[in-house]
Amino acid sequence: MSAGIVLQQMLIIFILILTGYVVYKKGIVQAEVSKGISALVVNVCNPAILIRSAFDRDPSVTYDKLILAVLGGAVVYGVLLAVSWLLPKFLRVESKWKNHYSMMCLFGNTGFIGIPLASAVLGSQALIYVAVTNAYFNLIFYTYGIRLADGDKGKFRLKNFLNVGNFSIILTIILFVWQPKLPQVFVSTIDHMANTTTFLAMIVIGISLARTNLLEIFSQGKMYLFIAVRFLAVPVIISFLLRLFIHDNTVYGVMVLMASVPVANLPLMRVEEIGGDGRVLSCGIILSTILSLVTIPLVVTFV
Repeated sequence: MSAGIVLQQMLIIFILILTGYVVYKKGIVQAEVSKGISALVVNVCNPAILIRSAFDRDPSVTYDKLILAVLGGAVVYGVLLAVSWLLPKFLRVESKWKNHYSMMCLFGNTGFIGIPLASAVLGSQALIYVAVTNAYFNLIFYTYGIRLADGDKGKFRLKNFLNVGNFSIILTIILFVWQPKLPQVFVSTIDHMANTTTFLAMIVIGISLARTNLLEIFSQGKMYLFIAVRFLAVPVIISFLLRLFIHDNTVYGVMVLMASVPVANLPLMRVEEIGGDGRVLSCGIILSTILSLVTIPLVVTFV
C-alpha cells in the first residue's frame, strides 16, 4: 500500500469536501438538504457499495482471508477498546467528557470515509473485508457505545441492530458465499447507487465544516494531542500487531486503514438525539477529518 496513492486519494476526498463547503457557503445547498443527503448515504449508498463488493467474487478473496479479517478486526477493536479506557485518563479529560473521548477512540468513520477510501486504494475486492470491520463497529456501538453515549445508563435493545447497515452486511456475506446469478438490471442499479457514495458522503462532511466555527475548533489544544495518539501512534501499533499473522496485503491494508480513519458521526448523532452536549464530539470529528489528510498517509508510511 503506497503512501503516495493514499495521499492522492486523500487529496481527492478533500477536494470533494471543499466542494461541499463551497456549495453550502454559496447557498446552493441548505442544512435541511444536507440531512437528507446524509440519510441517503447511510441508508442507500453505503449499503449499495458493500453489496456490490459481493458481485463477481474476486478469486483472490478466499475463506481463509475472511477468517484473517475476522481475527484482524478483533485485534483492531480489542486495542481500541483498551485505548478508549486508557487515553482519557492519560489526557486527564474532565469526567463529563470521558465517555465522549472514549467514543472518539473506538468509533472511526469506517462508512463515510473508510468505504470509499478502501475501495479507491485497495480495489472493490477489499470491501468484503470492510464489511467485516463494519460488523464489529455496529456490534460494539449498539451495545457498549450506546451505554457511553447515554452516560452509562444506556440499555441493550435488540431493535437497535435492526438497521439498514446490519442488513446490508448480512446480505453482502450471503451473496459472497452463495454467488447467485443476479439479473443485470439489479446489478446495474446497485452499481449506479454505489458510484454516488464517495461524492455525496464528502459533500455532507464539507457542509458540516461550513456550519462550524473552525477558529474555535483549531484552538482546542488537548484535541491535537488526542489526535496524535489515537490517529498516529495507535494505528502504527495496530499495524505491527497485525503483521504478526496477516500476510495478505489487502486484508492487512483494510485493517490499517479502518484503524486510521477519523472520528465517526454516529456517536454525535446519538448524543444529540438524547439531548446531550455534542461539542467535544463535533470538534473531534471536524479536526480529525481535516488532519486525516496528514495522519492517514503518515500511518501508511510506517506499514
